[in-house]
Amino acid sequence: MTLDGVLAWLEATAPAAAVRDGRWTYPLTESAHLIGLATMFGAIALFDLRLLGVSRRLPVSALAGHALRWSRAGFALTALSGSLLFAANATQVAHNTAFQVKILLIGAAGLNILLFHTGVFRTVGTWDTAERTPPSARAAALVSLGTWPIVIICGRLIAYT
Repeated sequence: MTLDGVLAWLEATAPAAAVRDGRWTYPLTESAHLIGLATMFGAIALFDLRLLGVSRRLPVSALAGHALRWSRAGFALTALSGSLLFAANATQVAHNTAFQVKILLIGAAGLNILLFHTGVFRTVGTWDTAERTPPSARAAALVSLGTWPIVIICGRLIAYT
């Protein structure tokens, strides 16, 4: 089966049809997507800013325990609603350059998160309240703060390109 065949099958599923054809389902799904994005990126931005030196008196591990829980919840809502939005118009959206860039950047952001959590964050106990976070933690924060806004912008561009 070709990619276009898989995309056509996806569009024909009941959830995709419900989102696409319902009077309120598409706007409500899109609203859930935006709420998830705001929750996810807001929490990520707070954490990244702390890694860059904002609110130095707040231990990184304390903020991580709180903010990263919200970022995961926001990501779950965003991924679920985004999957439904994609499925509703998969044959068109999959060939959209803004969507393709968005997916690549989500992958890059995910890799950044993985490298951070399996790398420097494993030693957070040694620099949790230090005046400066390690350079690799600051680099991860900069990549994150650079990547997620572009993901959001690409998401908005899908409707216009």
